[in-house]
Amino acid sequence: MDPDRTVDHLVDFLAEYRETAGADGYVVGVSGGVDSAVAVTLAARAVGPERVLALLLPAAPSADAHVADARDLCDRLGVDRREVAIDPLVAAVRETYLVESETDLDRVTAGNLRARLRAVYLYLAANRQDLLVLGTTNRSEYLLGYYTKYGDGAADLRVLADHYKTEVCDVARALDLDRFAAKTPSAELWEGQTDEGELGASYDTIDPILRSLADGRSPAETARLVDVDEELVRRFAAMMAATEHKRAPPPTPGRP
Repeated sequence: MDPDRTVDHLVDFLAEYRETAGADGYVVGVSGGVDSAVAVTLAARAVGPERVLALLLPAAPSADAHVADARDLCDRLGVDRREVAIDPLVAAVRETYLVESETDLDRVTAGNLRARLRAVYLYLAANRQDLLVLGTTNRSEYLLGYYTKYGDGAADLRVLADHYKTEVCDVARALDLDRFAAKTPSAELWEGQTDEGELGASYDTIDPILRSLADGRSPAETARLVDVDEELVRRFAAMMAATEHKRAPPPTPGRP
């Protein structure tokens, strides 16, 4: 992949898509991570910062440093940014949904709840200002289903979904977003969560595996090609299969 050529391609895509859709611009959820940093930067280049709205939607355990990085980036780009702490909404859902006999939400469910509440705000802004919700999911996350269905997976278009995580980091460097590319990937869905810790491998290992599997090679062939343990490959192949429902439209029974 040529990062500079990729930047030009993605910028052109975003400019043309907005015009074809007849929307006023894009709204992006900006977390301080590399994917959202790249997405909002591409959007600002494509349609101008005046047509981009950045929503910062922190909730525990969002790191203050990441939120500060998100603010700084948006200000440097000149895009309009709005910040809403969603912790009160998370608490309200817990209070209204759970009854005394039930325990608190487990950490995965709570993390998914935060992601879906962020999607509510993104689509609220999109509706009010005639904007398109710009998704930030990369190809690695997309193939593994490593995102929240109807949460961070909710978008009108996914500008990064054809590019693996390591490629997104290369694009970030081409955009002078080196500090974001250098960060440890984390969805911050719970305290101490990292992508590598949860997935069991770094993206330097994961991405070649996914490329090979996506090209139709078997787990055994992939393990030999990438020089990794076959059991690791089979685990990622199983994740791809188990999360197919996230990539497919909701099924219908058809007419009798």
